[in-house]
Amino acid sequence: MVKSVRVAGTPYDRGAQMGEAFADAIGQSVAFNRGYLANHGLDRDHLSTLLTPYLDVSNASLPHLVEQIRGMAEGSGQPFLDLLFANSFEEIYGIVELNVVGVPVERCTDVVLRSPGRTILGHNEQWYAGDDGTVGVVLDVSDDGPAVLAPVVAGTLPLVGLNEMGGAFGTMSLSATDERAGVPRALVARHLLEAGNPDDAFNRANLQERAGGYSYLCAFPGGDACAIETTATTAARLAVDEHTNHALDSTVAAVCCDPSEGSRSRLDRARELAATTAPTLDGVVALLSDHSASGQNICVHPDPTKGAESPTVLFAMVCEPETKTMWIAPGHPCTGAMEQFSFNADMHHSS
Repeated sequence: MVKSVRVAGTPYDRGAQMGEAFADAIGQSVAFNRGYLANHGLDRDHLSTLLTPYLDVSNASLPHLVEQIRGMAEGSGQPFLDLLFANSFEEIYGIVELNVVGVPVERCTDVVLRSPGRTILGHNEQWYAGDDGTVGVVLDVSDDGPAVLAPVVAGTLPLVGLNEMGGAFGTMSLSATDERAGVPRALVARHLLEAGNPDDAFNRANLQERAGGYSYLCAFPGGDACAIETTATTAARLAVDEHTNHALDSTVAAVCCDPSEGSRSRLDRARELAATTAPTLDGVVALLSDHSASGQNICVHPDPTKGAESPTVLFAMVCEPETKTMWIAPGHPCTGAMEQFSFNADMHHSS
């Protein structure tokens, strides 16, 4: 059973409660992150120097999220630098890997399925195998914004999830050539999770001070859905129901890295399956569990030869905006049992 926690209070307090609840998993994730830095020749002094301008902009633009990260560091007993890196991983990846090899390691697959009166959003969280087993669920209750129900990789703010207005959001990596020092994309993604409609979502994703971008798939009660693509300097809203990691809008694509074959393969297969998949929990789980793509599968399993840095699916998420219900399968959707969560006092209902 996936561990879950309800947090409330100030941003710092909520972070501290998350840090304490997930302290062991955060320790595992921090150990992987430190190994990643060592493998790529980055020491802590250099990391601190690289992250300082990102922190400065974040303190000016989204200070409450910086405070939540500080709280997580305190609650888990880990240095703030490690938690700041966990929430700026893709910015540092862009510096130490993307700038060297020029080929993005792109991650995550999202779909929206609809029928009259029912909307389903499915998301596979594709990341490094070194973080396998660090997934939890948090009900993040803010004093000045909607509550957010979200799966998290321990040590990071929620990047995907469901808010109490019924907005559901998936987030996918998107690598571009215009990245700059600014608010890390993970903080922007958490900011977007409070959106109440597509216009609000686009405005939040299009935060002017952002360092880089993501592609997002958003769904709202009544079947309203959209994809949003952002880089540091471009943004577009699209009427598509499947997305992976390469830009589909021509303006955004002009500043993005060339699409990876894995992203193309997963998108092609997601489109093929979505055309005949029923908008039900079982239907979207079957889609997320698929292993029959022509290249990289939607349900990615680790390559033992690549060790902790192999891509894999860490969890699958399914959200139903109309009922404000979320299901999570820790690990792979093809083998993990879906566990149900909602916004009521019990939060966790069944497996």
